[in-house]
Amino acid sequence: MKNKYIIGALLIGIISLFASCSDDNDSNPTLIQPKEFTLNTPEYANATTIDLEKSTGLELTWSQPKYTADNAPINATYEVQVSPTNSFTVSTDEAAADESGEKVPDYAALSNTTEKCNVSASAEEIDKALVKILKWTEGNVPATQEVYVRVNAFVQEGTSRLNPVASNSVKLNVKPYYIELKDAVPTMWYLVGNMFGAKWAKEKNIGVDALPMFLKPNFSYDKKTGAGEIEYTNYFLTGDYNDKAECDGAGFKILPSDFNWDYSMNAILNNEISAKKGTIENRNGGADGGHIVASEAGYYTITINTANNTAKMEKYEGAVNDYGTIQIATSLDDFASDTPMLPYNTEGVENHAWYYVMDVPAGQTVSFKFKIAGSWDTNWGYGAADGAINMYGKCEANGHNIGLAEGKYVISFNDITGAFSIVKL
Repeated sequence: MKNKYIIGALLIGIISLFASCSDDNDSNPTLIQPKEFTLNTPEYANATTIDLEKSTGLELTWSQPKYTADNAPINATYEVQVSPTNSFTVSTDEAAADESGEKVPDYAALSNTTEKCNVSASAEEIDKALVKILKWTEGNVPATQEVYVRVNAFVQEGTSRLNPVASNSVKLNVKPYYIELKDAVPTMWYLVGNMFGAKWAKEKNIGVDALPMFLKPNFSYDKKTGAGEIEYTNYFLTGDYNDKAECDGAGFKILPSDFNWDYSMNAILNNEISAKKGTIENRNGGADGGHIVASEAGYYTITINTANNTAKMEKYEGAVNDYGTIQIATSLDDFASDTPMLPYNTEGVENHAWYYVMDVPAGQTVSFKFKIAGSWDTNWGYGAADGAINMYGKCEANGHNIGLAEGKYVISFNDITGAFSIVKL
């Protein structure tokens, strides 16, 4: 399989150089338009009704389209498409982009693509597609529903999809369920390690031994996947590595939302026993990396792009005020008292990122603000009106009270940038 992808990459390079030549020769393979390829009918297609609520993935396999005259291997990309009517004319994305509102969707493309000839198609995404296309409400979801599945193949070149071709469709019988359609929650990563209480999270224990990074104010996150940029600004220590590429007292790592250590953000290893300070890379299932530390002690901003899982650590050059501690005041006691927020940094260094775990009682809505201890002379709020619910943003001095509906949350605030970010537990 490895050789297959190497050959495919070479072919794409050759295609881009010679596809415009009218008198191509046999030694330069040319990309051709496939006429068809086959999506295999899975064994479960005719044997059962698939309960989408109780399923995770639907296994699908298919043949490779013929993209060259001699059918040489090539890196095609595949996406799964689903339709309740077997009509694949207007996608949900196309309909959403139509400002006139005249386009009506009849199919949806699932978000994950692959370069393999098999995939586990998300049962939840299939159900969401049906709810969106057929406009079901909570009380009118049918007991069973036909859904047609096909695979769309293309060659990705930059942002272009070259020579697309669709497979045959396969009919499945499913048991759908109602799911409220919302924009995807922005993807979050979590800080763990010595800088954050000497805790190395082995389980998803947010607000105890794993602290969320911050959503970026005014950033537009992908509505389908939640991908975008998240960040964290504070004071960072440096230090020396031991023979395990660990940096006692200063080191940390960053975990994805599923807390899988095999895909954590680590420092780049220079050799077997040390790591390069100030660097961050995704382990991505490979060998473990070193603890992240600053190249020198000081203020930095860490930014993670959750679309491609890349990260950078850059010096923060803005002004910094030391407020000592930050408090949170709430409507639970009519803003009469201060409650100290907890520091992100716990290694005896100046801290500017704070968090508080709030449990809003069932049926209630709570408002809150950030402030300095013992005084309302310096306080921060956000929103268009008191009590408006916002999960992230950049606070304003003397701004509006921030609202929260029932539930348990980790509320984070950065007194350098004014950013606040709320993660529901």
